[in-house]
Amino acid sequence: MSRGVIPTHAGDDSDGKIWGIEGINILFLLASGMIGLGLALMLSHEHPPAVCVGIGAMPFVVTALYIFCLRQGKPKSFDTDLLESLLCGSGWTAPNKQPRNPLLHAGS
Repeated sequence: MSRGVIPTHAGDDSDGKIWGIEGINILFLLASGMIGLGLALMLSHEHPPAVCVGIGAMPFVVTALYIFCLRQGKPKSFDTDLLESLLCGSGWTAPNKQPRNPLLHAGS
């Protein structure tokens, strides 16, 4: 008696890609583009077009740099681990001055 194939959805854990951009990164780009467009439209009543476009493009450019330098093609949580290492110290490396026997110096 032959058993049927049971779908396990084991391969469905991928976030997918849109235009070569992974998962939620495309949403960050779209949101920053909309924020930049809104900013440019708000400034268009009082400033010349070149200033509006320049200031309006800033959110998109900053977000694109963040995504393509720290998120796209990198391991999960690479950006947050890097930020934590830069702000808090050495990250996963051992401290420079370690006691000879850590158990003897635990109380002091």
